[in-house]
Amino acid sequence: MKKICFISLLLISVNAFAKSLNGKDTTNFDSIRNLEYQLEGLSNNIINGEDQKTRIVSTYYFIQKLKSVLVIKNSFNYNFTLIKTVSILKPDDNKFRIFTWNLLLDSGKYMYFGVIQMNQKDSVKIFGLYDSSHYIEKISYNTFDNRHWVGALYYQIHQYKYKKKTKYLLMGWDGEDAKVNRKIIEILWFDDNGNPQFGQPVFDNGGNIQSRMVFTFAEEATMLLRYEKDKNVIVLANTVPPNPYLKGKFQYYLPDGSYDFFKFEKGFWVRYMDFYKNSKNPHKYRLE
Repeated sequence: MKKICFISLLLISVNAFAKSLNGKDTTNFDSIRNLEYQLEGLSNNIINGEDQKTRIVSTYYFIQKLKSVLVIKNSFNYNFTLIKTVSILKPDDNKFRIFTWNLLLDSGKYMYFGVIQMNQKDSVKIFGLYDSSHYIEKISYNTFDNRHWVGALYYQIHQYKYKKKTKYLLMGWDGEDAKVNRKIIEILWFDDNGNPQFGQPVFDNGGNIQSRMVFTFAEEATMLLRYEKDKNVIVLANTVPPNPYLKGKFQYYLPDGSYDFFKFEKGFWVRYMDFYKNSKNPHKYRLE
């Protein structure tokens, strides 16, 4: 009898430990893990499907399955380690996490999809992101909500604060079409109702104030764009056409070996030239 009681107490202790592993409530993790295996298979089909129909159908079922998973209690604490083809980013304040992924069409263009999952104790809140890049205008100068999103696959996030308001820098990649790619610097913020908004006029690009930065370059090129935490700057490789006659024809734009950077000053990300030479004294080299 004593042995049975001891085993029962041991099982209760193990279960309690499992539900608070690393300080996180892991209730429902077994159910979520089973669903994650299904998500893994669908996500692989989105990337590796032999034809467009297979990739589109897999995308549809992936979205439905992911939505059903993200509304399960404690799902915010679950790390989706099996899904390698989906970018999952979380800021330092742990307020939310953002999922983004893409779908290649036969035309060579990409469609983008995403979900923001809010971290809330007693309720579940998610926002779908709807790629509207193909019809929105003045992409560099407007603010959009989650239903009019400039689609991208985000690979870096940085949280910062100005005048007690928190904002999030997002770095993203967009395989625009078969000829060009794009890199995007996006600002994510939340309005007074807690709804996500994308874009704010905070980028000073040589006196041209923009709500987001979009860089277009040749499909075969690789463009560096990243936030450098130790210096609190955004570093970017400059891309240029091989000769002046090709200016504006972005399918020919390649990195020229120089790097500019954006430095945060009084609410604006201000662009300066020659990062590796002048980051210690940028004011002398402000882009005009």
